[in-house]
Amino acid sequence: MEKSLIEFNKKFKEDLLSLLWRQWAAIGVPGYSGGEENSIVDPEALLLFTCTIARSDPRLFDEVLDWLGTNGELINVQRLKMIMTREGFSGRAVLAAMAETIGQGYRARKWKSLFGPAAAVNRPEPLFYSSDDIPLEHFGDADRTFLRHGLSRGKIKSRGQAAHPRYLKSALILRLRALFGVTVRPEIVAYLFAHESAHPSIIARETYFSQKAVQDAMVEMSRSGVISVRTVGREKRYRLDKASWASLLKAEPDALIWSCRPPLFSALERVWLKLNSVEFQRLDALLTSSVLRALMAELRPAFEQAGFGVLISDDKAQKGEQYTQVFLSDMERVLKKAAGA
Repeated sequence: MEKSLIEFNKKFKEDLLSLLWRQWAAIGVPGYSGGEENSIVDPEALLLFTCTIARSDPRLFDEVLDWLGTNGELINVQRLKMIMTREGFSGRAVLAAMAETIGQGYRARKWKSLFGPAAAVNRPEPLFYSSDDIPLEHFGDADRTFLRHGLSRGKIKSRGQAAHPRYLKSALILRLRALFGVTVRPEIVAYLFAHESAHPSIIARETYFSQKAVQDAMVEMSRSGVISVRTVGREKRYRLDKASWASLLKAEPDALIWSCRPPLFSALERVWLKLNSVEFQRLDALLTSSVLRALMAELRPAFEQAGFGVLISDDKAQKGEQYTQVFLSDMERVLKKAAGA
């Protein structure tokens, strides 16, 4: 792999891990002192992304496990499964091991559908890798739960320092779930809080719930008078009184950004996996450019759905090896926007 790609890949990893730390800190994970997050955190998309990226940061991975032990009841498992299926995240075995780890006792019923069958492997894969992609061997006894899923790591030691998200502004969805329950309604309120108005089909697409579930919930919620509805042409658009909700939630709507994270995180995971595959790293310059061009053709719809499509260049004018630098520049812009949103 050429030098520019090697240097980019190193920074790419650092930037993605920084993004993860920042997002998790915004909903209660301790240990990060960077800037404040302005986007409303999507906990399910973030968890799925973490299952792959945080394997290069054992400390972050275990802090997330600790957070799940404290706040896991606020995770919507059905929505988690929907996002994983629709966006094709790759960390199923890792997620299953995490779910079984935190889904003990009375929690087992909630998380059991994610356990899946135990992996039939003769030689487990190391869970963690160094920044140079070197497998990290654990010391002492291996954790049996992760071993059942084909992953090798040391015993987990919970620190119990994760915070509840009750006062964290970016944890709006989690706070609404704590208030209203883990249903479709928190996402509806969060979306309307960050927008002037919306049709149920738009909210369903952005939140990864069925249109029927969103439609039925919004019709019921409008009967309370808290959410209003008006007809524009043939379309019904719903809105809420942001001033009243801002007082209730102790958050200003103009200070929070809604971003459709599942397709963005899925696309970034695909880039991460491609750049770190041994086969890709052995390609010559021309084949590297060709593979990256094909990858972006596949990922462009995901970036567009996430609102990042304007950052992706038209590749038609770029011939041969030239496209590699275009791809790297596009990814730098995407990461910059993702970090600022």
